[in-house]
Amino acid sequence: MSTDDDNQRSEIGTLSKKSRLEQALSIGADSVPEFKKEEKMLFLGEFRERVIRKLSKKQVANSLVFPEIKEALKDKRTIKMLINGDLSFKFTDKYIKLAKEVGKPFTTIHNPELKGDTGLVIISDQATDTQNIDVQ
Repeated sequence: MSTDDDNQRSEIGTLSKKSRLEQALSIGADSVPEFKKEEKMLFLGEFRERVIRKLSKKQVANSLVFPEIKEALKDKRTIKMLINGDLSFKFTDKYIKLAKEVGKPFTTIHNPELKGDTGLVIISDQATDTQNIDVQ
């Protein structure tokens, strides 16, 4: 378990012991503690349970378009495609064109706090039951 998770649990535990007025003042002063921040930073700012499919940075850089991504973009649960902003446009352009072709929006995420090697995710607006999100 990471120290960020421990700190988050400690903040939440401390917050729950305060009166409603103290909670409101604390939240207003410090902002709301972000839920599962470490997990979200692995999936371009999204919760794991909302990810339908994921490509690594290396896979996005591959010259071929993965058919699993085209299939996922056509999925009725899909609301958007997110692309890691660290990747060159020459690698992401084919997926941007694909998203436009199937009528799905996309967003390029530029965030220095991102972790891991995630290059692209197809997401839903709710939790999905997708067990294996990684494209092989």
